[in-house]
Amino acid sequence: MLEELKELTTCGRPWAEKRAKMALMINEQYQGGGLDKEEYEQLMKDLVRTDKLDSEADDLATKTALVEAIYAIAQLA
Repeated sequence: MLEELKELTTCGRPWAEKRAKMALMINEQYQGGGLDKEEYEQLMKDLVRTDKLDSEADDLATKTALVEAIYAIAQLA
């Protein structure tokens, strides 16, 4: 799923690119010990908050791919 997030950073949809880049940075910080599990999960959930994402997302397939990739790497249910 990290590869999918990396691909989304250049998908041509600014809202998805921005969130994918942020997810990768947050993941890197977590893997490096800069965040605890709770902080990490909360930050990842904030990236895909439905109301904010719904107002920006203009492509359902890209939105779905982004949400699935973020939830997968953060191991969120």
